[in-house]
Amino acid sequence: MGWVLVAVLLSVVACDGTPAPNPSGSPPGQSGSAATATDFAAPPLRLPTVAPGDACPVTEPQPWPHPGQASRVLGPGPLYPVADYFRDGVLELRAMDRQQDGTYTKKVRWIGSGYAGPVMVRAARIDGPGPAGAEFAYLGEPRDGGHHALLVRPENDLPATTTVGGPGCYAYQVDGTTFSVTVVFRAALETTG
Repeated sequence: MGWVLVAVLLSVVACDGTPAPNPSGSPPGQSGSAATATDFAAPPLRLPTVAPGDACPVTEPQPWPHPGQASRVLGPGPLYPVADYFRDGVLELRAMDRQQDGTYTKKVRWIGSGYAGPVMVRAARIDGPGPAGAEFAYLGEPRDGGHHALLVRPENDLPATTTVGGPGCYAYQVDGTTFSVTVVFRAALETTG
């Protein structure tokens, strides 16, 4: 199913006269990794750990240069969770976000800039046990303990969700053929007032 979608997207891009993207993420005319959606292997998960009760080393938001798209993002990129979904750096968990299994699912959009190719996004709680995950809404599939997608353009605006088990310290690990980055965030129950 995923390959059919990729093939359709690539043929649509090729039909409009725009050159097909380079799946390696390298600029046209430059060589890069030849990894495709099927041969991209998820690198080992290398997330920091935090002792229970210690401060969560949250990734500082940085300004995004296109204010119509977002005001701030998290991490060094080239694939960024939009920081606007984190109030004062915290993913607020509301009663309406709680799922039947007890987890919380929140909308957290992602922006890609300057990279086309396979990506893997994984999430985990780093201050104790508990489930976590991230998933793009219309692209990719669950694989290797995360969400795998093939970005066919170097610029992307990706609707997505993040699921956490409850309040705590969490991290995303985002991997592509040319990068591996970690973004740390905190989740807490919504405060009123």
